[in-house]
Amino acid sequence: MTVAHAAVDPAQIAVFHVGRYVCGLLISSIQEINKNLVLTPVHEAPAFVRGIINLRGNIVTVIDLSRKLGLESTGIQPSTRNVIVRHDREMVGFVVDAVDDIVEIEMSTILPTPSHLTKELGDAFQGVVQLGNELVALLELEYLISDHNANWAATPTP
Repeated sequence: MTVAHAAVDPAQIAVFHVGRYVCGLLISSIQEINKNLVLTPVHEAPAFVRGIINLRGNIVTVIDLSRKLGLESTGIQPSTRNVIVRHDREMVGFVVDAVDDIVEIEMSTILPTPSHLTKELGDAFQGVVQLGNELVALLELEYLISDHNANWAATPTP
């Protein structure tokens, strides 16, 4: 996946932890970050779908980002957050282990995703950016919530 520089330079990103990964999303993609993790299960959904919530009259599908990225789910901890993004006319939530900070980056500092990653995992990231001593993987929102990869991290249900 190539790095898209369509966003305004500089840009702000929310930095958060998902398993062993430090990830980021452009603030312009995020509706809100909250602790609403009281979920209604969705039967027959892929394993990465944690459930749905009612957010001020809007039904939001909540995805376990750890499972979506092929990691073990760490469960709900006091630091766990729900990152709500708007995609087209619907909202989607991503369960993350912890939210660190909002930081400003120059879009020109985004590096390509390393080529040694599996195609699915590489496509999940639009690139990486160096923040201090850490590399932050910028999530490719379109890929994470599109239908073309709906089953790569899912466990089939009977």
